[in-house]
Amino acid sequence: MSREIGQAKTGRVPDFREADVKICELCGGLNLVSNPECFVCGWHGRFERDAHVVHAAIEIVIRRHGRLELQHLTDAQSAPVHRQLPLRERIVGWVIRFSRHLRR
Repeated sequence: MSREIGQAKTGRVPDFREADVKICELCGGLNLVSNPECFVCGWHGRFERDAHVVHAAIEIVIRRHGRLELQHLTDAQSAPVHRQLPLRERIVGWVIRFSRHLRR
């Protein structure tokens, strides 16, 4: 289900796909995949990511609120901050991930 959910692009309203969202298994709240824990209840265990289930949950939010907005998926503290890491930190991170991959 790679089809985008929500209304047509207007202004600064982002479009979300099923792959961008997960569902808290404790409270059922929609969350951005990038949220380390549920912004509704604080759960940091398993999240539902099945595309069909997530699609149904997104449609419920759209029916309830008219559209799916960032505020329905995260709060200001949980919103991802895109920061470019310095080259040295990126290289170190790549080496660590690569070495972990080799050990498998």
